[in-house]
Amino acid sequence: MTDARTIAVGGFQHETNTFAPHLAPFENFERADSWPGLSSGQELIDVMQGLNIPLAGFIESAQQQGHQLLPLCWCAAEPSSYVTRDAFERVSDLICGGLRASQSLDAVYLDLHGAMVTEHYEDGEGELLRRVRQIVGPAIPVVISLDLHANVTAAMVEHSDAMTIYRTYPHLDMALSGARACELLEPLLAGHTLHKAMRKIPFLFSLTSQCTDFEPCKSIYAPLESISLRPGMSNIDFATGFPPADIAECGAAVVAYGVDPETVEAAADALYQQVLDDEADFTFETFSSDVAV
Repeated sequence: MTDARTIAVGGFQHETNTFAPHLAPFENFERADSWPGLSSGQELIDVMQGLNIPLAGFIESAQQQGHQLLPLCWCAAEPSSYVTRDAFERVSDLICGGLRASQSLDAVYLDLHGAMVTEHYEDGEGELLRRVRQIVGPAIPVVISLDLHANVTAAMVEHSDAMTIYRTYPHLDMALSGARACELLEPLLAGHTLHKAMRKIPFLFSLTSQCTDFEPCKSIYAPLESISLRPGMSNIDFATGFPPADIAECGAAVVAYGVDPETVEAAADALYQQVLDDEADFTFETFSSDVAV
């Protein structure tokens, strides 16, 4: 375990269907629905207690390790079309403003979705992370967690030091993913650099083919934890992508991290090849309306 550190925490969640008719304005992020409304300061820490949300899992793990938390803000809106320019800028300002105001900071954790598209940015998370990195500089570790349906982009990988992704669909392991992100921070806080590897999958597949209780995803996800525990590895994950977000970098991806570049690259290559080999199995039976009813 590393010495206790100060970690800024926050989150900004939206799954964007660019074909949908209704935008996501700021008030949608303020409003509480199945998840809490926009929260900041101590309220953010309090409202997360016991929830199956990535930030809740991170907070619990970080507190158990004695870290000091600097709450920024957290919010989410129900899936819809583009996040408005106003909403993105206002929430980003809350997160970035908190970082600018911090007197002492050792790391940043952000609970993100990975498929946010805004009126002015195709890659909402990548742009937010670019701004965060610009504020904290290259030496402060930035770790994120993403939804299984993330469209992982080059900017997300570039501007973060490590990421982890949900491994279940339906999403049962959201808090566990946040705790895993906290674990990923430990070698970074100890001064180690994690090698990054990303492989984008060259085909799209439907959300109905992405359930982790069935093949091919069942066999893809089953070994991820054990692979992550190999010497030289810190984490490996597979994001299935979110095809309804019609952006240039839409699609599934493999991401891997660890202290040994050769081990990380080999693990990423093997998982990538497994997904390619399973391409024909990412299918589903389409029922007629009569049969479906």
